[in-house]
Amino acid sequence: MSNLAIPTDHEVFQIKPGKRTGLPVMIGVHSTALGPAIGGLRIKTYDDSAAGIADVLRLSQAMTLKAAAIDNGSGGGKTVVPLPKDFMLTPQIKEAILLDVADHVHALGGNYHVAPDVGTGPLDIDVIRRRTPFAGGYSKEAGGAGGTTYGTYIGLDTAIRTAVRRVLKKTSMKGSRVSIVGLGGIGTLIARDYAAEGATLTVSDIDRSRRDFAEEIGAKWVEPEEAMLADCEVLAPCALGGVLTHCKVPNLSAKIICGAANNQLATDDVADALKARGIVYVPDFIANAGGLMYASGIEFHHRSEAGSETHTREGIARNVDIVLSEAERSVISTHSAAIDLALARLDAASKRV
Repeated sequence: MSNLAIPTDHEVFQIKPGKRTGLPVMIGVHSTALGPAIGGLRIKTYDDSAAGIADVLRLSQAMTLKAAAIDNGSGGGKTVVPLPKDFMLTPQIKEAILLDVADHVHALGGNYHVAPDVGTGPLDIDVIRRRTPFAGGYSKEAGGAGGTTYGTYIGLDTAIRTAVRRVLKKTSMKGSRVSIVGLGGIGTLIARDYAAEGATLTVSDIDRSRRDFAEEIGAKWVEPEEAMLADCEVLAPCALGGVLTHCKVPNLSAKIICGAANNQLATDDVADALKARGIVYVPDFIANAGGLMYASGIEFHHRSEAGSETHTREGIARNVDIVLSEAERSVISTHSAAIDLALARLDAASKRV
């Protein structure tokens, strides 16, 4: 999972031009051992095409590990459409890009289901579904989950509460000191809930207009760097990745780190440094997996909204317990325990074939 390594063990990797736009559509299917691959579509500007290729290869592998670690019955994939610098993305061109993506996804015959990611949302997936059924994360109006925010929120909430129960021996967030870094959709939902429950909150965001929300819920507002090092029991990084570095670890006060941000570890060995300090890190691909579980539960496994929420909360709690218990039993980092769990499930699937 290191951001320095580029995996090359994919079942499918292709770059093909869109027939409408001529833009390259990069698709990686890392694994279908546990089921059809699921992964998001990124439409964004890259400095060069190599960066887009690296995103496809790394993020599809990360999705395989996430899906395996949470036992989701799916594999990992990714699509990137890299835009040239200063490219003018009009609504008409974006629709053409989406239809180009749909063509290439459909040609894979169901081995890969595309979903929203950077630069795309549920309404964009609705457009893709005009050409192929192999898409997820579509709008509620179209019968989908309406994106991944709600699922990620309930999964993160469950992961935090599970860790708090194990580490702090608390059954409620009341009186807990929580620092939330990033007040996007998920961070805002978590902050509002925990404030109502009586937690003592420190919050931050790069958007300073979010300070009004902090005042509304009675939270202390600080700058993002200060929030990472705040005096707290639970640190929830919910914005950018790479925020947990070797330089920061000695100055962290949190007993638990559990957030929605992807790739929180600057490098994998930061997990060992956290372990050495006695800080319990819930691996991000376990903590933020609720979006995948909830949406695929509704759209892929055909559960009701209530049924998918129950399945998501139970699954996240179970996997957090497994990872923390195995890390303690084997005297390894929680990150290593989560990777081992995912690889064991993938290995078991390959032996069944």
